[in-house]
Amino acid sequence: MFTHISQILTTITRQGRLLALTLILLLGAIWQPVLGQTINFSIHVASSLDASKDSDMTFPEVMSGDGLTAIDLGDGGMGVFAISGNEELDVEVIMTAPTELTHASLPAYTMPLDLSFAYANRGVNDVNQAVTVSGTTARFQLKERESGPAGAPPTPPNASHTPNIVTAYIYIFGTIDVGSIASGSYGGTVELSVQYY
Repeated sequence: MFTHISQILTTITRQGRLLALTLILLLGAIWQPVLGQTINFSIHVASSLDASKDSDMTFPEVMSGDGLTAIDLGDGGMGVFAISGNEELDVEVIMTAPTELTHASLPAYTMPLDLSFAYANRGVNDVNQAVTVSGTTARFQLKERESGPAGAPPTPPNASHTPNIVTAYIYIFGTIDVGSIASGSYGGTVELSVQYY
């Protein structure tokens, strides 16, 4: 009798382990982390301008099927760039971005990407002063002038006139749409072109 009960308990325990193992494997198949979404930036600047990357754009780790994941203007993970140059001049910034991120080793798997940018040109790195750009191109004063656009062409630098060098900030933000895709790292390259205008 006790042997029979012991055999039943052993069978139940084995079935329980098998069920637990099956559940773990099933959850592992459903719970696929999408390890990293990296965006490489390249910056092209006109001579006599200077640009630097202050902060990479980094989306949080997501799971397959998570759907829309956003980094909004002002959120952590937003890309931040500084552009320094002659305060008397305007600049034009053009952002060229892919519409999707691609799996590092399985290029058939992609993740839709939608990026936007804004700029702050009042001399401080402050998203509360940022102007959101509609589209992929913006022309603005390197330093906001209360009097509006410059009238005459600026005075060229010479022995008696050295223009101030000021810094404007570019903020990159946007969304990814995570469907039922393979786990792994996804990436893409965004180009920012900056020139005096």
